Amino acid sequence: MGPLNPVILTLAALLDLTLGDPHYPLHPVRLMGEATYLGEKICRSLPLSPRLQGLILVLGIQTLVLGVTLMLMNLASRIHPWAKYTLETYLAYSALAGGALWREVERVLCLVKEGNLEGAKKRLSLLVSRDTEPMEEKDILIAATETLAENTCDGIIGPLLFLAVGGVPLAMIYKAADTMDSMVGYRTPRYLQFGWAAARLDDLLNLVPARATVPIMAISAWYLGFSTMGRVMENARKLAPLHLSPNSGYPEGAMVGALGIKVGGPCYYFGEKIQRPWKGEGPTPHVHSLEKGVILSKTTFLITLAILLTFQVF
Repeated sequence: MGPLNPVILTLAALLDLTLGDPHYPLHPVRLMGEATYLGEKICRSLPLSPRLQGLILVLGIQTLVLGVTLMLMNLASRIHPWAKYTLETYLAYSALAGGALWREVERVLCLVKEGNLEGAKKRLSLLVSRDTEPMEEKDILIAATETLAENTCDGIIGPLLFLAVGGVPLAMIYKAADTMDSMVGYRTPRYLQFGWAAARLDDLLNLVPARATVPIMAISAWYLGFSTMGRVMENARKLAPLHLSPNSGYPEGAMVGALGIKVGGPCYYFGEKIQRPWKGEGPTPHVHSLEKGVILSKTTFLITLAILLTFQVF
């Protein structure tokens, strides 16, 4: 495993920026999800504690993903160098989820603008794990802003960093961890112990991306004229500890500072009302702040790519 070729990294990033992440049955991340679903059934049948069952699931999925990735890359390189380049471009493009994130957030935004809150809630349910049915317009915009901030790290900055450092194999490991966390890493009675290993691995892999997102988003906010770099950095520092996740609070706090809004507040998960602290000092998100958030996320993506390519080339 080594750094991805800068040309391939650029091409993959441009494909994600222009085409997004189309849904189809053989998408690598979707296959990871199917393997996780099947693996959970198998592991839960083992005569072990839920925490050990979950650990076996994580080890098994990561071994499978890494093994298949290396096997395909070795096979492609034996066929022809261009086959290997094509496969690497495809897998790198599949690891990035910025295009899909922006597209889905913008669809939610359009439905809110049209006054179609029911449609917006259904669309939002594809992006968040919280219950969307009880939401009002304010809650929809809060949830959309939070997932935009968090996934700017998980779906964009994280994959870019892992591609630049360890190439496609390391990026696939990162995506597998992210997929498992999104499926079993919940703080519910069913998954609190079983999903412990998946959640902790995802936390570990996001330690650097989450914190790296803050200064890059601060530069982006300053460049766009949304906020000062100091305000963005200070908000991330103050608000990150208020988040249950050790990582998600950093990109969320940075976006809150950049847009001059507040997020958090009560919401519902699996039918249970959760009281969360408010984070930020401005108003709750509105249509225009979410539009600015999408622009901020895209700019953060481009600046991150430029920084990584500069380090790779020089």
